[in-house]
Amino acid sequence: MKVLIPYDIDEAGKAYLRERGYEVVIGKAHDQETIKRDIVDADAVIMRTDQYQRDVLERAKKAKVFARYGVGLDNIDLDYCRENGIYVTIAKNGNITSVAEKTIGFILACSQKLAVLDKRTKAGEYPIIRTGVPTHEVSGKTLGIIGLGNIGMLVAKKAHFGLDMKVIGFDVNAAGMDLPEWVERKSSVQEVARAADIVTIHVPLIPSTKNLFDGKMIAEMKDGAILINCARGGIVNEKDLAEALKSGKLSGAGFDVFVSEPPEEDNPLFDCDSFICSPHNAALTEEANSRVGLLAAKSVDDVLSGRVPEFPAVLPEHPRI
Repeated sequence: MKVLIPYDIDEAGKAYLRERGYEVVIGKAHDQETIKRDIVDADAVIMRTDQYQRDVLERAKKAKVFARYGVGLDNIDLDYCRENGIYVTIAKNGNITSVAEKTIGFILACSQKLAVLDKRTKAGEYPIIRTGVPTHEVSGKTLGIIGLGNIGMLVAKKAHFGLDMKVIGFDVNAAGMDLPEWVERKSSVQEVARAADIVTIHVPLIPSTKNLFDGKMIAEMKDGAILINCARGGIVNEKDLAEALKSGKLSGAGFDVFVSEPPEEDNPLFDCDSFICSPHNAALTEEANSRVGLLAAKSVDDVLSGRVPEFPAVLPEHPRI
């Protein structure tokens, strides 16, 4: 059976599949037209962040499973898969440590103004900025977490026990969650925004979260607060955030994601010295790549061997197998 990997992955997952007799095919490229050509005779696809909408999925006549190399599913038509007997799986928890650590890194970097200090020290401004740029400790500060899932809760744990921060949070499902006593449950995003010194976002991009942090929500935040987004671009309105950073309403922001990826060169955030970013690679440490690749490969093997995968996002009533 043929397993297509349009965008190459870590060796661990590929080796797992080859050892079990699968033909592993790395795509020639991962643009839409190439994927449409390569996908025609694939029994399974390990997908990353490329788009798998109806026009692509209709070409995959043999495909029985799409295994996500990660957890985000905003790039695939889940309804089509469900209607056509195709499994969709995720690599649950494979990269949560990496994303949580990147989040903590942004929290510390923004509080200590590391990007500005680095840039201006190298520019020869050492005597001016040594005491001229205010920096802050995070110990004792309040961290507000939007989304108390696996990543959000790991960030909470690291912040509370590692950095001595007070943790508050909101989740749409929080009423049914058993939260530890050191996480204070809030009733709304607005309540978190008003109370937190630093807000970090850990929710999916869905209609209800698109532009969740626009100018109006940012206005609810404390003056001088910090906003972190290692979730998905589009949850924060980039133009509104840039205005808040330039005006001093917010003192910093750290983002791993953008509305458009790669971001446009004229993105207004790039003119803000208090904004730091990375290229949507929080989940792509070497350790996470190995774990995620192996989880995706195991999902493929489960489905193609007639077993129910461990982490299904779409569990079709009448599978193609």
